[in-house]
Amino acid sequence: MDKIKSNTPQKIYWIVLILSILIGYLLFIVLKEQFNVQTLVFLSGIPFLLFTTGVFGLLWPKIKPTGDAIYITHALWIGLLFIILFFIHVWVILPRICPSFGSCLGV
Repeated sequence: MDKIKSNTPQKIYWIVLILSILIGYLLFIVLKEQFNVQTLVFLSGIPFLLFTTGVFGLLWPKIKPTGDAIYITHALWIGLLFIILFFIHVWVILPRICPSFGSCLGV
């Protein structure tokens, strides 16, 4: 059985991170006029999912727990990082896509 090189997963996460930025650029800069605002708001989850996957994958070796006692600390760090990325998505990116967010969703 072949061994996986140790830097292969890191390359995959970099590819996912760059892919998320490219998809976001294509959707919200290049093809912005091709979609209505409601579709863009819903499609914004795709680059967000890819971006968070890339960030978590790259940070995992640095924050990986080593013993049973620190699993709660690890879970809190992961949760905090996800909340920060989610708030950036909701409070920075979505208002740029749709300035009146409630009306974009039909609320």
